Amino acid sequence: MESEANDMIRIPTGQLGEDGYTVEGEEPADWLDLDRDPVARPDGPVRYELTATPAGPELVVTGWVEAPLRLLCGRCAQFFSTTVRVSAFLHSYEWNEHPDFLDVSGDVREDILLEIPGYPLCKEDCKGLCPRCGRNLNQGACGCPPPEAGPSAWSALDALDPPGRDK
Repeated sequence: MESEANDMIRIPTGQLGEDGYTVEGEEPADWLDLDRDPVARPDGPVRYELTATPAGPELVVTGWVEAPLRLLCGRCAQFFSTTVRVSAFLHSYEWNEHPDFLDVSGDVREDILLEIPGYPLCKEDCKGLCPRCGRNLNQGACGCPPPEAGPSAWSALDALDPPGRDK
């Protein structure tokens, strides 16, 4: 899909004035190419507003980008909706390498993907799944008995006296 993404967000550099040139719009959700991603799914179009400004031999592109996504919660394994937003998009490009059009598609896609949390949570206090029966504890308690209070699996290590430790 990378080849399709190359033409999505193009800024006509020939139309740049002193104040720059602004592009805004939407791109289809499938543009993010998340078809095989087990954690993130697109949930609407990618929206953006970007301004290219001349700065000597460079073009500086600033703006924002956002994408509605459905993410898999790392605790309860349920998908939830959220919006990933890059509120401070900032990249610079050599102007002479882009005399007619500047394609920022790859950088926009990369910045969105980098904003996806590594361990997404549907809510901060998500209770997760019962380790015994697998019930989603956000939907109520399960019928499993409470864990037996006994020695920890690590308690044997507590009794060890490592060499070189001051007594």
